[in-house]
Amino acid sequence: MNVLWVKVAAPVASFRRPLDHNYQRTLLLPPPTTLLGLAGAALGLSEGELWHKGPPLQGLLVAALALQKPGGARDMWTVMKIKNNKITERSPYFRELLFFARYMLLYGGPTDLLEALQAAFTDPVYPLSLGREDELIILEDMGLERAVAGEARFFGTVIPGDLRQLDFRWLPRPGIIFEPPVVEVLPLGFELDQRGMRHPVGATPFTFLPFDLEVEVPGQKEVFTLEALEGRSFTWMNSPSLANRMSPSWST
Repeated sequence: MNVLWVKVAAPVASFRRPLDHNYQRTLLLPPPTTLLGLAGAALGLSEGELWHKGPPLQGLLVAALALQKPGGARDMWTVMKIKNNKITERSPYFRELLFFARYMLLYGGPTDLLEALQAAFTDPVYPLSLGREDELIILEDMGLERAVAGEARFFGTVIPGDLRQLDFRWLPRPGIIFEPPVVEVLPLGFELDQRGMRHPVGATPFTFLPFDLEVEVPGQKEVFTLEALEGRSFTWMNSPSLANRMSPSWST
């Protein structure tokens, strides 16, 4: 399988966890819908085209690896509630931010789609951002490469499934301090209703592994590596084989 790898830097980024409201925690890496949205922005797709079940993004696989440990901060925002053209209430909320994050974004799929996406990242139709629209990224490098089988050892990446229910082994390294992994149920896409409102579909549990925590997951299938990853491995977030892991309440 050919893989398009895109190395990016994000001066500021945030990936809000779905159910957070007044205190918005951030995931450490972009979720699958963010990676698909980034591809759609590069290609100039409308929201309807982006989340259509068929072409143009049908079969596009996504994965992400952190290339360094980002800094973190907590920012306070104020929401002004307007009623009858007057500000009636001010409501503060907090948002976690990542600073100086660098990622390797990976896309798999038909070669013609990957070539079109590679050209689009060189000359994108819309600004490229991870998280919010004003959180722009810097594209450092990219390439198209054939993936080969890798070892099921991961750090600083996202693996499908709840780590608590997987057969895994922690690979300790001396002198490190790491955050615990985060398990979150996230959608693989959206459906648009007649009013253009988005509804999540394909909810799937994911484990977000911090940069300093390495685990071995012997039962993990579809593990790949690239020369550009310098020995690291990845697995797709939205492989069709994940269908049996979807939450019954969200899956369609």
